[in-house]
Amino acid sequence: MSDYDTAFITAFRGDINDKSMCVYAPPSEKELQERDKMGKRGESNKRNNKELSAFLLSQGYGIKNIQGSYIENFGSADPKKIPREVKENSFFVTNLNDDPEFFEEIINLGKRYCQDSVILVPKGEEGYLYGTNKTYPGLDQKETLGKFIGGETGEFMSRIKKRPFVMKEDEDTKTYEDLTGKQRQAAKIMSQRVDREINEMNTICNINEADLQAYDKKGKVLLYHYAPVEESEIEIDPAHFGKQRYSRREKEKSTYPRSFFYVSLDQAEGEVKSGKHLFTLEIPTNMLYSIKNDPDGLIDSIRHPTYGFRNDMEWTKLFKTIHQEKGYKGAYYSTPRMDLVVLFEPVKAQKMEQE
Repeated sequence: MSDYDTAFITAFRGDINDKSMCVYAPPSEKELQERDKMGKRGESNKRNNKELSAFLLSQGYGIKNIQGSYIENFGSADPKKIPREVKENSFFVTNLNDDPEFFEEIINLGKRYCQDSVILVPKGEEGYLYGTNKTYPGLDQKETLGKFIGGETGEFMSRIKKRPFVMKEDEDTKTYEDLTGKQRQAAKIMSQRVDREINEMNTICNINEADLQAYDKKGKVLLYHYAPVEESEIEIDPAHFGKQRYSRREKEKSTYPRSFFYVSLDQAEGEVKSGKHLFTLEIPTNMLYSIKNDPDGLIDSIRHPTYGFRNDMEWTKLFKTIHQEKGYKGAYYSTPRMDLVVLFEPVKAQKMEQE
């Protein structure tokens, strides 16, 4: 905790069938039946935790198996959602390679597995709860925990408003390199499945509230783009897509060429802005396809009935359909950190003087 960002997370749920507070809709019974033929037998705490650990290891994180005790449905007045202590197999996760997307990945996983919250601990700082469903502390809400202190028995203890949280170490930290060849192969397959579900959750399930019309001003949307050049005008070409490290996940999603633009400067990441100049352009709102609203029903027509949206398959078909068949110049959608626009064709942008 002194040397790395760390986190606590599990995929366990006391009532795994209760999805009323979740932000991610589970697969239909028909889909689960199809998956059952492939050996994926619907949802269970054990299977979910196995998938979770596979994803964490595949991302290069270190994990330690720990036993957690947590009050689920804390503060609930609903007689159908009685607060109860849930003992669960959890993971203490270490960001060994200083991945800048570490906390975002943990938050995504908390939402995917309908956790009330995850615990995030920035290096050398106090930890905090981050809400990942619609119960306490609230979706995308934070609750400070303070610093964790290890006792002689290896326990981590904290109380949040008289709410106990206890974790006890079971074994040493495990990494992807500790797995055998077959275990690595299995972990990669499970990790890819979880990654598909996270992409679908963030882009299609409309976790973020903002709609494209929120950025419309007299029929146009103002777009922002950072580039390391001094010119007063530049051409932004999708052919250069995927060369930046911070667009790794988007390139994994689809290799279909596209350039990226912010629609709100408040959402611009420091890594993207650093050492670069800001450029802007306007584009007619009706030239952008809102994947969040999906007016032409493309999501249901393209989604695979069993596998959903796979990287560089259904996702690529979706972008290709929007651009080549529907004639849109770009698309609007959201990630956990921002709302964004992607454009499929080269455009000119003007340098904007920043205050």
